[in-house]
Amino acid sequence: MSRLPFAAQDPVAAESFRHEAFLYSGDEHFVAGTSAFVQGALEADEAVLVAVVEPRATLLRDALGRDAEQVRFLDMETVGRNPARIIPAWQDWVDRHASDARGFRGIGEPIWAGRTPSEVAECQQHEVLLNTAFDDGPGWWLLCPYDVAALAGPVIERVHAAHPNVFVDDVRTPSASYPHNGVGAGSRSGFGPAFDEPLEEPPGPVWEIFFDLASLGELRDRVAEFAEFADPAVDKRGTDNAVLVVSELAANSIKYGGGAGILRLWRDGLSLVCEVRDDGVITDPLAGRRRPSVLVGGKAGLWIANQVCDLLQIRSAPGRGTTVRARLGITGH
Repeated sequence: MSRLPFAAQDPVAAESFRHEAFLYSGDEHFVAGTSAFVQGALEADEAVLVAVVEPRATLLRDALGRDAEQVRFLDMETVGRNPARIIPAWQDWVDRHASDARGFRGIGEPIWAGRTPSEVAECQQHEVLLNTAFDDGPGWWLLCPYDVAALAGPVIERVHAAHPNVFVDDVRTPSASYPHNGVGAGSRSGFGPAFDEPLEEPPGPVWEIFFDLASLGELRDRVAEFAEFADPAVDKRGTDNAVLVVSELAANSIKYGGGAGILRLWRDGLSLVCEVRDDGVITDPLAGRRRPSVLVGGKAGLWIANQVCDLLQIRSAPGRGTTVRARLGITGH
């Protein structure tokens, strides 16, 4: 065990990715811990990227004073609206600094009060997959703050399963529940609990459509028709996004999921939800979270969907096939 602050004399091992959680209670505690982490980085001449939501970003900037000018800030509410886009943002940061002689660190807070249960589940999957994404790359240090005063107990309990070390009462403690024997130790899919947890049932009427290669063109027309039916005020961009996402997901099913699939569409509040099911199994836990070298050729469907939708949920396991559910805002109100 070791104490805060995250000091310069406690450097990142150059050969390893260091992924730790910081359990704090309230804004004052958040500022104390994160400002110590940033100051430690600056004293060690390390680059720092902070991705948190307001008002905590402003509070941290104010605490750092002029030193904030040396720190890069990202709005996590924008970057992490769809949690599947967070790893690519960190990958950009790693790629930018991997060849530098100086070290680099990050602060990322993916879960905050107000996240929906579905968003929280995908953030938890994101946290598990961070180690899969970065364990074999250059060494750097990522600190993930969690507000114990604002988040539910089960959310905090899952923090320990996703981080090798957790700061509890300002003391670094190795996590007894971290899955050292693989990302998805004990899960049917092999990719962590979120890949196995059932998705909630739709809250209202559902359109269900079978599709295959021959009906792909008709499928696009039906999606546009449903978007306009679901909300007469739908704008063209919302319709086009829905058609694009369904086209990409359906093409994946045709190519990798047995040549056919089932599309379900429904309205949930101000969102259109598109769900594609097929008999295939996703074998890459980072599918859709790695930027493809090209956006054509049939291997970029999940990536494209993630860039467009507000939330993408994947459930895939042998014997059950794959379900991909995309949520999109389709109106301007």
